[in-house]
Amino acid sequence: MKTIETTPEDYTDMFELFRGETDRGAAVLAGSYVENFLGLFLQACMADRSLSDRIFGTNGPLSTFSQRIDFAQAFGFLPQPLCVDLHLIRRIRNHFAHHPKSASFKAAPVRDWVASLQASKQVSMGDGQPFKLDDGRTAYLVTVAMVMILANQKIHGYGNPEV
Repeated sequence: MKTIETTPEDYTDMFELFRGETDRGAAVLAGSYVENFLGLFLQACMADRSLSDRIFGTNGPLSTFSQRIDFAQAFGFLPQPLCVDLHLIRRIRNHFAHHPKSASFKAAPVRDWVASLQASKQVSMGDGQPFKLDDGRTAYLVTVAMVMILANQKIHGYGNPEV
């Protein structure tokens, strides 16, 4: 999938769009959005961006979400726990896209994948205590937002993203 220029600020607009969507729509849109943003992140790491179209184009070596995640982890651009969350986001998105009758944030396997997401467990209410996200859809969308924030920090040199 060729990347489309977006910013983390666009996520606020997207989040409002996700709120009006069905679970399926929110899962697929949010997953695709983070896939695109991962492509932008990797392009920001490139020394020679003139190769972007070949690398991220339809048949390029980083054309899929899975390839981008593995590349980011293998070359140390993102830490392994964050890449685990990215693979879970990818699995959830793909499940909703390919299971038109049986996809729900409340049912297995999606419920189990959401429970394994780590980034959304980093949310606190300001008192240092973690905030428990009981709603699978919210946990998924918060994880997508956290991944975008962490990747944006890395793109703009705000330090190493840690999960």
